[in-house]
Amino acid sequence: MEECTLLQDMEENERTPLVMELDRNAMDVDRWEIVISCNEYLRRFKDTLATVQLINRIPSRQLVRSYHTGPAFNKWMLLGHSNHMIWVPQIHKQAFFNFLDKFQTAQPGRLPLQASTGQALVTTSVFIHCLIQSGCRTLRLKVYGQKMPLDHRFVVTEPAEERHEWAKHNEWDIGTTFLSNKIWLFCATRGKVRGIRHFPMVIPASLDYGTVNITAQHKRRNFSVKIYPRMVHVLKSFNSHLQGGIPKTRSGTRRQVNAALTMIHNLTTKDDMSLGGFRIEVTVKAPTLKAAKSIVEQTRFLHPEYWLGIGDGPHAPELLKVRLITKKGLLDNANWVYHQADQLGQFEGDSNQRPSGIQVKALTDVMNGLGWNSGLRKPSKSLDPNAWWFDDDHTNLPEIFQSLANDFHTDEQIGRLFKMARDAAGQIPCKKYPNNIDHRYQVNNQSPFRVRCCMPGCYHRLARSAILHWIATLVEMEEIDGESLAAEMRTQSHMGRSEL
Repeated sequence: MEECTLLQDMEENERTPLVMELDRNAMDVDRWEIVISCNEYLRRFKDTLATVQLINRIPSRQLVRSYHTGPAFNKWMLLGHSNHMIWVPQIHKQAFFNFLDKFQTAQPGRLPLQASTGQALVTTSVFIHCLIQSGCRTLRLKVYGQKMPLDHRFVVTEPAEERHEWAKHNEWDIGTTFLSNKIWLFCATRGKVRGIRHFPMVIPASLDYGTVNITAQHKRRNFSVKIYPRMVHVLKSFNSHLQGGIPKTRSGTRRQVNAALTMIHNLTTKDDMSLGGFRIEVTVKAPTLKAAKSIVEQTRFLHPEYWLGIGDGPHAPELLKVRLITKKGLLDNANWVYHQADQLGQFEGDSNQRPSGIQVKALTDVMNGLGWNSGLRKPSKSLDPNAWWFDDDHTNLPEIFQSLANDFHTDEQIGRLFKMARDAAGQIPCKKYPNNIDHRYQVNNQSPFRVRCCMPGCYHRLARSAILHWIATLVEMEEIDGESLAAEMRTQSHMGRSEL
């Protein structure tokens, strides 16, 4: 199979079995936002071992607001964190800290939605007592990312308080993960259509396919459906804060680029089945988890054939297309985008200056090229003829880097590669001043393995995956004789086997 294939281009006798025979995980709940009274919360968690830690930051994402007659949850404040986030109405903030001051020292936050200036640890009984004294009667609990299977072995009790007057505003994400040895990327068959939002990933190889968010209806009930590649979970498992905010300095930009480069190296350690597949997640309002599961089961939203128009139906009003990408296709694309940015000097300049618009765009595309799109920035269009990356194309670099990354993972292995490359070339020139023979890299640290330019005043550093990329670049530029390096690697490999 090719590294990038359109599912709809396959013959019917190939396409249908591919979808119908997907390995499907059990239905699970990934997120909930539920209301619970203070007294009910205390009844469930009244234990000397139970504690709540006060929060000193303002979360970037607020609660989902309720509609029509419900409370304005989006204006509530994140007060504490236990096994879950605890949100309360902002009006109780000052009174809560006044009562808490009788038991321990804690300072209220200076900003309206900042709960505290510190992260004091409070026992649950004292925490709830102070909230009740302040006039608070209801908490909003939020948990996400758990993917708990909806099985009696794990769902021991109902998490929601069904009799609460606001229970109808409880919100749940019910989903299923599908396993495959190919990465599945999606887009609407008719392009831009109302009710479907696209989030491109793995540009430009994907041709802007990626995640889709769909507004759907079933029996007059509104749903939000998200379909996205499973590799998102792999990326988050290595670094859940990969992108962060827009950097304010060029040094911040380079830090994020280095994080992307490390991620590319991490992905080389995973097999095809670990990266492949996709997930369908349905957001539904229901008073209890049991009711939410039942409502979702009545729809066909968790069945991929419903969205792809496969089988007898019924099918979705707006169908989706799928592009399948192999692990090799993903890594080749990620390396190509990074190399284009690096060769064109997109991240050079004064470390303390603000990054330019094109630098932020290049950073966004480097992240997107490896499969990351958090929705904060808009990546370049895959087929944009004016995209920043259209310049000299060094086509050999991704293959050279991939060859090295497949064999050198640990600090010891990368250190051995650095020594072999230095023996083959005589020295490894500094990336910052490659044409100055006085600037050359020396080993700076063994664990984690790092090298540093020996020239005072420069001291440019490279770590792990950046070392692999620089060696691959030098081989591609013929600064290092690839045949000599390969011969040295074979010799070292033979010596290692002899020792065994």
